[in-house]
Amino acid sequence: MSHFLRMALRNPSWRMLAVTSAIASGVLALLACASAAYAGGNRTAPVGPGDMLQIAVFGEENVSNALSGRFPVEQDGTIYYPLLGTIDVSGKNAIEIGDILEKRLEGQLPVNLSSVTIAEFAPVYLMGETVSTGAFAYEPDMTVFDLVLRAGGVSRQEASENARLSLMQETKSLELTGFSLDVQKARLTAELNSKEFDPAPFADASLPGADSIVAAEASIFDVHKRAWEARQSTYEAQKKGYDQEIVSVGKGIELHDEEVRLLEDQLDARKTLADKGFAANSTLTELKRQLTAARRDSLEFQTALFRARQNRITADRDFSEAKILLDTQNVEKLREAEVALEQNKIALASAKKRLAQFETTANAAQNALGRNPIYTLIRHKGSDYISSSVDSFAKLERGDIIRVSFAETGSSVIQAGDPVQPTARLTQ
Repeated sequence: MSHFLRMALRNPSWRMLAVTSAIASGVLALLACASAAYAGGNRTAPVGPGDMLQIAVFGEENVSNALSGRFPVEQDGTIYYPLLGTIDVSGKNAIEIGDILEKRLEGQLPVNLSSVTIAEFAPVYLMGETVSTGAFAYEPDMTVFDLVLRAGGVSRQEASENARLSLMQETKSLELTGFSLDVQKARLTAELNSKEFDPAPFADASLPGADSIVAAEASIFDVHKRAWEARQSTYEAQKKGYDQEIVSVGKGIELHDEEVRLLEDQLDARKTLADKGFAANSTLTELKRQLTAARRDSLEFQTALFRARQNRITADRDFSEAKILLDTQNVEKLREAEVALEQNKIALASAKKRLAQFETTANAAQNALGRNPIYTLIRHKGSDYISSSVDSFAKLERGDIIRVSFAETGSSVIQAGDPVQPTARLTQ
């Protein structure tokens, strides 16, 4: 018998320490087993869309860095891998994918494929009457019960005042967001059509913070307007300067052309006198030199005129491109605002419906222990989403959505409006 056990038998405090130590050792062993099982599942489970593969390659540093990392599985069941391109991995597990990569890399690069694992599974989603909702990490052989347990269990106090206040706050928040999107849409439309932003249609809004939203959008409109006016003023000044330059150079060309004509007339006259012996050839040579220089200057004048006209065209083009870019940005923002507004309307209608249903049912006495949860599975199949009622032992797939609702004991009636197909127990 060890010294530790002898002390435990004699001293109560040591006995407690021994029990605590044994429990801790057992917990650590269970965690180690669970970790090993999960790692094994990540190697043998077939991959699916939305999963994230972790691939490790050993070899020359630059090559291994390029070929190692995380690679997402696309919706069509493929991954894009450097050097090899698109690879179909649908329905295959990590071990099979590793074999494929190893065979294709063999002979091409001096590298060794170390491992392929599923670093992250595509999530599953939970909504409805549970303690927490949203996206949760998927695990192989996960059931509805596992998912609800991870979310903290079902919520049986939906008739509480806190839940009602939460729904009211959600509704008010969505109303304020919708109002903000309406004002933003009006401001973007005014900018796109080069008109003034009119805040009058929003002056009677009774929502808290509505005035601040309108004032903020009006300020944004004024800033954008001043910025565009400054840009337009700069363009007008550039255009005026280039136009003046074109006129000045044109007049210079006319005067210079007149000078060239005078030199040509003078040269013809001197040439006639020289032919008759009344003028020296040296003066004739000097006039030819002056005429050549004048013609060379004419080319420089033409170049200056071309440059001024080109600058004018460039200024017009830059201004037009700036206008097109601004309009394009406003169109994109307007489209985003319209999409967000439609999404907000859907969410707001849903929130108001849930609030109305809540207030209707909150007036009746609710017995939490006499209510049974109903699990509705929404699964993506092809291009459709299929809904069905399942039990807590149904196995989940990646991307599944579980909605939790309640019915009184003995009732199997699904609430009106729920898109549920005929009841079936789901198994893999």
